[in-house]
Amino acid sequence: MISLLFALMTIAIVLAWRDHWRLSYMVFAVTLAMSIYWLDFHATTPLSIKL
Repeated sequence: MISLLFALMTIAIVLAWRDHWRLSYMVFAVTLAMSIYWLDFHATTPLSIKL
């Protein structure tokens, strides 16, 4: 999942360099939404630590 986020961010950067601003903003927004979901998933999942 993390590699997908990095790949999408790289795509957004490349699109911005090539002056495709609207598509770049859309890819960035999708990446941001997925990042927030992934953070929420990890922040609320209980840890199963067995000692």
